[in-house]
Amino acid sequence: MKTSTTVPLLRQKSFVRSLLVMLALSITMSGIYAQDFKKFAVGPGIRINIGAFNPEAVNHFIANELSSYSIVFGSTDLVIYEEVGLFLNFKTRWVDITPVLDYGISPKIVIGAEDFYFTRVSPGVLTNFFIPTGMSGKTAFFIGGGFQYHALKLSGSDMNPYTGNDLGLRFQIGYDLQFGNFNLQPVLAFNVIKDLGTTASGSFLEMDYTGGQIGVNMSFHKPVSHRRF
Repeated sequence: MKTSTTVPLLRQKSFVRSLLVMLALSITMSGIYAQDFKKFAVGPGIRINIGAFNPEAVNHFIANELSSYSIVFGSTDLVIYEEVGLFLNFKTRWVDITPVLDYGISPKIVIGAEDFYFTRVSPGVLTNFFIPTGMSGKTAFFIGGGFQYHALKLSGSDMNPYTGNDLGLRFQIGYDLQFGNFNLQPVLAFNVIKDLGTTASGSFLEMDYTGGQIGVNMSFHKPVSHRRF
């Protein structure tokens, strides 16, 4: 009797567990499926980039300032800069619009001599157009760009800073990857940024931040399907 009553009870418990698991999976899958039909999402994000450029006039100025020193290792030229930024992403199926605020810096640290910092603060608005890939609707190539207003500054530990301003162009391509509420975008970009900087004493210097960069955008919002199901 004990055996005959225990086996059906175990089967009932097993069936109930299976039913609960199936129900949980159904709810989860339906939630994921429903997420595919989001038509619009808004979320904050952070971007990290590294760029290459050749500010010839700035490099010539730095070389002149350090001409009385003997450089035993490395170069006085600025060739690489780092950039971080914050943004707010407004995303739809075919396009997104993104207000951004970036900060870029290219330092030249010279031990035993003067240090130099070529920086920019860059608010602006960028737009991307999506080309869907795959069947999930959560991945897409994109191409886009926009305008940014750049506040440029070349400063040093023993110099009057040069400052300039420019409304620059940005062109970019990349890939859009959506993982739940996390959106990842590897990006290749090219910036056109150049202005004639001045000091308080009236000196002039061409400040050129034009160049390419590679980076990643990370934002947090509900996924938006790039396909019409």
